[in-house]
Parts: sequence; structure tokens; C-alpha cells
Amino acid sequence: MQTDTYTSAHGASVTRFADVEILRYEIPGFEALPLERKLFVYHLSEAALAGRDITFDQNGRYGLRLRALFEGIYLGYEGDRTSVDFRGVEEYLFRLWFSSGIHHHYGSEKFEPHFSEAYLRSCIEELQRSKGQLLRFRGRELDELLAVVFDPEREPRRTVQSGEGDLVQASSANFYAPDVTQAEAEAFYRAAYDYLTEEERQEPPSLGLNSRLAKTEDGQLYEEVYKQDGLYGEALSQIIAHLKAAAAYAESEAQRKTILSLIEYYKKGDLEEYNRYSIHWVGDTEPVVDFINGFTEVYTDPLGMKGMWESLVHIRDEKASERTAKICSEAAWFEAHAPIDARFKKENPRGVSATVVSVAMLAGDSYPATPIGINLPNADWIRATYGSKSVTIDNIHEAYRLAARHSGMDAAFVPDPATRALLEKYEGVTEHLHTDLHECLGHGSGKLLDGVSPDALGAYHSTLEEARADLFALYYMADERLVELGLLPDTEAYKACYYRYLLNGLVTQLVRIRPGHVLEEAHMRNRALIARYVLERAAASGAAELRGLELVIHDYVALRPIIAELLSEVQRIKSEGDQPAGRALVERYTIDVDPELHTEVLRRYATLNIAPYKGFVNPRLELVYDAEGGIIDVRASYTEGYAEQMLRYSREYATLPEDPTTAEQVRHPEPSDATLEAAKTLRGSLRHAMDGQVASSMRSKGLYYGINFGLTLDYILRLAEKQPKSADLARYILSRDVRELKIIGQLIYPEEAVTYEVATQLALSSFSNPELRDYLAKHFFDRIPEAPYWALDWIFTEHSQRWEDLLPVAFTILARWLSQGFRIEHEAHRKRLLSEVLDILSDSEVPFPTPLQRTALLMLKRWGRSDEELRSEVLASPLLKAWAEGEAPVQREFADDLTFEFEEFITNPS
Repeated sequence: MQTDTYTSAHGASVTRFADVEILRYEIPGFEALPLERKLFVYHLSEAALAGRDITFDQNGRYGLRLRALFEGIYLGYEGDRTSVDFRGVEEYLFRLWFSSGIHHHYGSEKFEPHFSEAYLRSCIEELQRSKGQLLRFRGRELDELLAVVFDPEREPRRTVQSGEGDLVQASSANFYAPDVTQAEAEAFYRAAYDYLTEEERQEPPSLGLNSRLAKTEDGQLYEEVYKQDGLYGEALSQIIAHLKAAAAYAESEAQRKTILSLIEYYKKGDLEEYNRYSIHWVGDTEPVVDFINGFTEVYTDPLGMKGMWESLVHIRDEKASERTAKICSEAAWFEAHAPIDARFKKENPRGVSATVVSVAMLAGDSYPATPIGINLPNADWIRATYGSKSVTIDNIHEAYRLAARHSGMDAAFVPDPATRALLEKYEGVTEHLHTDLHECLGHGSGKLLDGVSPDALGAYHSTLEEARADLFALYYMADERLVELGLLPDTEAYKACYYRYLLNGLVTQLVRIRPGHVLEEAHMRNRALIARYVLERAAASGAAELRGLELVIHDYVALRPIIAELLSEVQRIKSEGDQPAGRALVERYTIDVDPELHTEVLRRYATLNIAPYKGFVNPRLELVYDAEGGIIDVRASYTEGYAEQMLRYSREYATLPEDPTTAEQVRHPEPSDATLEAAKTLRGSLRHAMDGQVASSMRSKGLYYGINFGLTLDYILRLAEKQPKSADLARYILSRDVRELKIIGQLIYPEEAVTYEVATQLALSSFSNPELRDYLAKHFFDRIPEAPYWALDWIFTEHSQRWEDLLPVAFTILARWLSQGFRIEHEAHRKRLLSEVLDILSDSEVPFPTPLQRTALLMLKRWGRSDEELRSEVLASPLLKAWAEGEAPVQREFADDLTFEFEEFITNPS
């Protein structure tokens, strides 16, 4: 693994690890933009980065927790950082960052750790003991996380899209709850589609795009929708805030409306709002600065329905965009001459708004690895009616090209000098043009027959859609029309594209596959499908052959009719929704890898010492202020290293809990019918015994609830004993704003169902109510062995990242545990806890002690009762003397209270 370098050159290498090299890209012309446009880029970029955590959670339900664990080790470990084990931990973290999860970003297989479980546990224990860090990773939860890392049978592949088994159950992507099956998911969305009216089917919503499919305790499926008040709501709230800031700098009223419609969609999670946003967005073709922000591509979902969150911000390259504009102006000609059945052609193809851009920020599923071209929206009916937008990302293209110079790939895999000369002469033109044709025309061509569902191809949709766009581009690369339009220099140029594409699909893309593995990623499958199909037929006629690893093309002209034939069939499959034919095509040509050929590819590639995958660090956009605090510029900095950027993003854009789905289920539970009935019966019992006078009295004392039946704690405890220990019932009644239900929920929550995330969410919901806070500590946290360590973790979290609202609960928990014999054993914990408590008590800007100060003081007194050394330290503290002699009445009260407590205890310890 190389260390970070800080070269600002476009395409320069930043670092390298495993099979990845990280490059740098620059934003051409950014410095010359007017300030308002720079600010527009800045706020859109902040909106992009605010969604980072979503991608980690979508890629796997352990991703955020494992990122926090490994980042904690990476930052805090003070042992030998050059050892083989630690370098293995470092590589694992670097790969986890790159893939936004624990599975390979392309191959989908889980990473193999190059360190032992014993070593990792020793690192965690040392950091917990010596620094009070990572204290939340303990017990059952830690065991589960380490099983995910080290057990090859746990979460083995992020996405599985082929085979006879259950694709949903075999995939680790977090779009479906672990107990949801493929058959259930398909039936759920089939029923949802059948429920649409005929009118709605003409403009159908993208069913399932922005939700996770979950299941109630009694087996009913429901969607956890991504929205401001739903799953991922914390991140979406931040994205909305930045989009609002960006809207003020929109280039036109049309663009401002586009942003506002996106905000509305994020607020509601309504797919009709998403359609409206997509129509606004695709119709807004004029802006220089544009963006992609949303749940978009469906490749990671094994069923090809659920969108990964991604975002890009980009700036139009006016000169280069003339090329794509020329292509798009001919959309009707290309559609009319396509070698597909007339039934599947668009009668009046809408033009594609295609531009060449420089990306200014990559985020989510498009970072650090990024596409070089994008065509959106994905909904076929919007494409047909309103057109689509396509972008070719020129500065990324150029960074790749600069990085690839002198790599030795052609010398290793293209032995024929004439073919290498062909590539050298034409590839600079054909590579860009193929991307343009794929994005500008390929994805926008063809149509579905009436009544065919956009999701009819299921798991095979992504591979076949990418193949369709590539085939469209390949077919027209050999058309004289491109020469007439001035897009190709002559009728020989297409040969460079054909050769490179087929060689990649047959041979060179296999450098990205590990021995014994199959092709899983949709783009790799698409290329293999086309290359293997073409070679099979070309070899039969003598037009081409594969001699070992050398591709020899004898007759380029003969290849185009084969490409036309395959394009015709793939378009038919899509237009008719013929899933059996699509499956047969994909599984025949795209999955298996010839082991002998693969071995030789890897052997030859190993001699080149280059990384098969590339990704990028983003520029850092920073506001520049004048002496009065006014913004005078936005600076793009190109010096940030890979680890430096990833750690900064984890600090500054940590927008989600570490287990978002559990947090959502605690906040917004979906109870079973049996749970609803039990809750109804329980509430009836409360109503029957209510005492209105007590309820009124409690309200007068500041104990507010939506409903308070005024029942005694004794009665509540007796009623709770009659209830089953049920997490489903506990979650539901805890989510109701009813005093008695909240207390009963604390009592019946099964210990084995309590995780760090559950504890955190319940503490956050109770911190402001002293009665609930005290009861939570007593009835709930007294039963959880990890509770005092979780409390310390909340207190010890860095101030910039911790939830201050958790602290009163944390101190209350510790006060109770200390009273029951819990010892704060480690010196680092003692010093840090005492420092935090004294800092809180030292706040003299308040006229009366705050609830936080009162709980901190209570914990300190309980701690001192069992710790003679602490009592002596506090009594001898200069700070205590300063409080006693100072003018702040709150601190004098604290000094008197502590002095009396500790001196009295010394005098009369009983």
C-alpha cells in the first residue's frame, strides 16, 4: 500500500491499495466562474456529500457500524502501525471506504481480512481500556460484527443476480429485511403494479425505488420509505437544507422549480412527486451547472428495482458539448434506421439533452469509483414523452486517460503491431463517441409495448439495458453517417472501437475477477454478453477468432450484422418483457469464466503491476471570507489525501445513526395485528383505572405527555408483569405518547433484543422528561450488562459528534450502576469521566442548575461513595475551592453539595 501523495496534477495517483488506485481530478474553469455560480456548485456539493451514509447502509446493514469500528482503530491505535496485521486492518478500511461497504464494489464478493480476529479484538480492547474509545462495541453486538468480517458464510455477496436460488436471500444489500424472500418481494410489487389503474400504468411510478421492504412480526410486508420523516430521514433533512441554500443561486426559475420539486419528493417520499421532479429536471436543459441527486441506479438490487443513492454536480463544457448536440439533433434518423422491429421504435423520438461536462463533486454510489457517462431518467415513459438528459464526464475521462498512459496493457494483450497502431490512431476519438452514443441515444431508443411493466425483466433488467445501449452504440459506430456528420475522421475508425470493446469483453475485463469467481456486475455481464455472442458467430464464419488471449479480427465488416442481430433480439426482449428469453441469454453468455483463460489473463496482468480499478478523491470546496465575514470566493483545493478525505467526510457528514433501520423501527414501528390488539387491550385497562386528578397534578409539575392516565407506579408495574416480553409490543407502545405505555414498554423489552441503537433511540426519546429518564435507567438499563459502557461511550464521544441530549440519561444510568457496585476501573476512564463532569458543572452562564448538571452531579456523588480516591481528589481540587469562593451561585451550590456529601461520607461511611 502506497502512502498518500499531494500532487495536484490532473490524473495523478494519490494512493494505491489492494486492486485499487486512487486518482485526482480537477475542475477545469472553476476559478473563472462568477461567485454566484461557484456558490451554487458549493451548496449542491454539500447536498451531495450529506447523503454519504445512505450509500453505506444500502450496501449492507453492517456497513456504518463496521466503518465506525475500523475508523476508530485506525485513528486511535498506538502500537506498531507497520506490522502485517495493522497494515491488513488499514487495507480493509481503505477498501471499505472505497466500496461504501464490506463487499467489492465491482465483483460483489466480501473482502477477506488479512489479519486475525484475535488481533482485531486486542486492538479494540486496548483502545477501550487505554482511551475509553469504541466502548459501544461489546458483547453480542461485537461478536456479530466480527462474525460478519471473519465468517465467509455470513454476508458473502452484496448482490447475486443469477442462479436457481433465492436472489434476495443470497444478497447482502440492505434493500430487503433478512426474512424477506424473492418470491414475497416479487409478489408484493406485482400486486402493487396490478393495483394501478389503466391511467396510472401509462405514467407508472417507479415502484420500490425509494424504500426498503420489511416484514411485520406476523409476516405482513410493508415498505420503509426513504423520506424526511422516515428511513434515512436525518440525512435527507440535511440534503434538503443544502438544496434550499442552493435554490437561492439557481440559474433560472425552471432550475429553481426543479430543486423545489426534489425537496418536496424528499419530504414526502411520494413516487408521484419523484415523477414530477424527473419531468422538471429533464426539461431544464439550459443550465451551465447541473446536478444528479437521488435514489437512482438499480444495479445493486438483485431484483433491479431499488435505487442506490448517488449525486454528482457538474459544469457544462460548451465546446465539447457541440459534439453531443450534433448526435442528439439526429435522434430521429438514428431511431428510424435502427435494426429493430418497427413495432419497438419510437414514432416521434424525443431529443436527448446531451452535454459534455466536468464533474465538480462525486458522492454516494458515484464515489470514489464513478461512471464516465450517465443517461437519466430511467423511467421509459418519461423518456418517451419528455426525453432524457445525457452527460459525458470529460474531466474523469481525461483523468483515466492520463493515468493509463504507458501502463503496458496493449503491449501485453495486443501483440499485433498493426492493431496497436489502429488503436493509437483512432481510440482517442472512438472512446468518447461510443460513450456519447451509448448515453445520448442508446438508452433513449426503443419503447415498451403497451401493458408491459418496466420491471418485467426483474434481475436481468440492468444487464440487458446496458447491453442494449452498448449494442446501439456499436452498431452505429460503423455507420458512414458518423463520418458525414464529422464525428469520425473516416470509415476505418470504427474498427478501433470494435477491437477494444470485444477484447475487453472477452479478455481484459477478467483482470477484475478473482480466480474461481463468476461475473456478477451488470456492466461486466453486458460486455461479456456482446463479446461472447459476437465471437461465437464470427468464429463460425471465419470473421474473428480468439487465439489464446489474442483477439484476431479478419473481417470487421462481418461483425456489424451480428451486432444488429443481437440488438434486435435484446430490444425485442425488453419491449415485450420476455423475461425467460432474457434470462436464457444472460445465463448462457455472461456468467461463467473459462478458468484456463482466466489464469493466463491474471498471470500476464500481474507482470504489469497496475491496479485494475480506479477511483477518485474529490476537490475540497471551501468558502473564503473577507474581514467582515462576507463570502468573497469559493476555493477548490486539490491537496487532500484519500484517508484524510474519508475521515473528514465521516466527521462532517455523519448524518445517520450507525444502524438506521433499527433506529427507524424504534421510532416508527410497524406492529403486527396481534400487537395492535394487545396494545388496544392494554390501553383499555389503563383507561378503566385512570385517575384524572393525579394526571393534572403531574402536568402542573411539568411532566407533560400526550396522554397521562395518572396511574401509580405500583399499578403500572403489576400490569407490566402480566404482559409478554415482546420487542414488537414494546417498540409499539414506546412510540405512543402515553405515560403508562412508555413505562410498560421499558419493562417488557426483552434484554436479548436490546442493541446499542435501540438503547440510543430510547434514551434520545426520554432525555427531556425526568420521570421517563429515571424509569428508563431503572427499569430498562439496569437489566442490560453493556449499559454503563454505552453510557460512557455517549459521554466520551468527541464533542463535535456527540448527542448532548444523551448525557442526562448517561449520567443517570451510571449513577444507578455505581450505586449497585459497578467500578470504573481503568485510569483513562476515570480521568476522562471526571474531566467531562467537572467541565459540565463549571458552566456558570446559567442562573439555575440545568437537568444535565443535576444528573452529572448525582453521578459524581454516587461515584464518590464507592471510590475513596475520587473523594479525596475532588475535595483537594483547586476547582472545588474556586467554585466555593467564586461569585457564581450555581457553582457555590455544587461546591457545598459535594463537600458535604464527601466529607460526611468520610465521617460516617455507613
